[in-house]
Amino acid sequence: MRHIELNNELTIKKDGFFDLAKDKEALLCFLKEVEDKKILFSSLKERLNYMIQENYYYNVESDYSFNEIEKLYELVYNAGFTFQSYMAASKFFKDYALKTNDGKHYLEGYEDRIAIVALYLGRGKIENALKLANSMIQQNYQPATPTFLNAGRSRRGELVSCFLLEMDDSLNSIGFQINTAMQLSKIGGGVALNLSKLRARGEQIKEIDNAASGVVPVMKLLEDSFSYANQLGQRKGAGATYLNIFHWDVVEFLDTKKINADEKSRIQSLSIGLIVPNKFFELAEKNEPFYVFAPYTVYKEYGIHLDDFDIDERYEELVNNERIKKKKLDLSARDLLVKIAAIQLESGYPYLMYKSNANEQHALKDIGEIKMSNLC
Repeated sequence: MRHIELNNELTIKKDGFFDLAKDKEALLCFLKEVEDKKILFSSLKERLNYMIQENYYYNVESDYSFNEIEKLYELVYNAGFTFQSYMAASKFFKDYALKTNDGKHYLEGYEDRIAIVALYLGRGKIENALKLANSMIQQNYQPATPTFLNAGRSRRGELVSCFLLEMDDSLNSIGFQINTAMQLSKIGGGVALNLSKLRARGEQIKEIDNAASGVVPVMKLLEDSFSYANQLGQRKGAGATYLNIFHWDVVEFLDTKKINADEKSRIQSLSIGLIVPNKFFELAEKNEPFYVFAPYTVYKEYGIHLDDFDIDERYEELVNNERIKKKKLDLSARDLLVKIAAIQLESGYPYLMYKSNANEQHALKDIGEIKMSNLC
């Protein structure tokens, strides 16, 4: 496709700088292709009737009079919106614009998507819908992807962005949370899961040593699950896994994002993040040895999961407790911080969630602590 070639030519430097004119050429070429693939209607009335009868839009005429709908469409079309870059236009028409069931033709332009989103969110109140439409077309307000993608459609996912799940240390919980994550992904949500309660690789199961497989195989299952449970083929499923930095499997967890990782363990599309208490940074500041702990032994000893344990106050207690399975990493805390930075440079991951700081500033301490973060 010519527009892709033109976009690639953007990076060919001209006089020592990117050839930005190629972006405009690619944009015009792409928009011409879009126009050729658009289904056109003789009037707004004809378009709405078609979209409702063919089960593309919800029955917007049950909430508003046609005159009100027409007024809103005039507002967005008279704003004179134009895409400023090839990437902006291609992103919209690839991931957001409504297409025919066979995916071959476009049923919406940017103004049409804004109009139906505003009407749907306005809940029958035209003044609210007009304010929303004006804010969106002026690019002062942009709904989150699930809302902008799904609002107004008759066959849609939910209008939600984010879900957080915590996986417990049992096969039942692993299966349940994978299924839950797939169901949430199906309706349009991004899902983050905390794996910190899972037994480390090599821990006991039913008092049999070296039975547990650790967190990486569960991550592989989740990666495949999110890939499968996409949003009606319109948008890829998206998930993230978080792990406490004091978990025994932390190095394996990080290595899944190394470019040269073994394909059996490499995680390509799943995001990862570390839950980092202040204690880790204290150890890094002093360049002290860094111990990680087998979470099941912590739970057996204290009846508290490692992720719920106050590491900031009781780290030395875990180190000195002979009944807790632990290992001193070959890396000091400072070395691990360097490793994290190197992997971030390679892949953009892991995210870092500063648990102690988050809870210190938490406005709702009485209802519980912040344990993890989300996908975005």
